[in-house]
Amino acid sequence: MFHKKIIFGLLLFFSLGLPAFSLIKIFSSFIFARDNTKIPFYFSTISVLLNILISIFYFKDLGFIIIPIATSISSWINSILLYAYLHKESYFKFNKRLIIQIIRIIFSTIIMGICLQNLLYYFDNQLSFENNYKFIYLLILVIFSILIYFVVSVITKAFKLSDIKIKY
Repeated sequence: MFHKKIIFGLLLFFSLGLPAFSLIKIFSSFIFARDNTKIPFYFSTISVLLNILISIFYFKDLGFIIIPIATSISSWINSILLYAYLHKESYFKFNKRLIIQIIRIIFSTIIMGICLQNLLYYFDNQLSFENNYKFIYLLILVIFSILIYFVVSVITKAFKLSDIKIKY
C-alpha cells in the first residue's frame, strides 16, 4: 500500500499539469476549427516522445514519481507549442483582461488549496483508513473547500455570480 505522502506527491505533480491539459484541449479546438489536424498531431507526438524520454532518463534516479512530473512537463510544452502556433497565425492572443482574470483564479485556487491542506491535516484522524465515516468527512471538506473557492473568487472578482447562473 502506498504511503499518503507518496500519493499526495503523485497527485500534486499531476495537478501541476492540469492547466496545461485544459489549455491543450482549448488550443487544439481553435486549430481543429480551421480543418487542421496535422499541427496538433505533430505537437502531441513531440509531447509524447518528450514524456517518454524524461521518464526513461530520470526513472532510475527518481523512481515512478517521474511519471507525473514528465507528464506535466510534456503537457506544458505541448500547450506552449500550440499557443505559439495560434499566436503566430493570429488565431488567438491573450489580452490583458484575460491575464488578470487568470491571476485572480490562480490566487483563489491557491487560497482554497491552502485551506484544504490545513483542513486535511486537522481532520487527519477522521480520514484514517480505520474510520468508517471518512467519506462523510471528506465530502464535507470538499464542499467547504468549494465554498472557500467561490467566496474568494467573488471577493477577488475572478468571476461574478452571474457568470455561473444557468441560462436556458
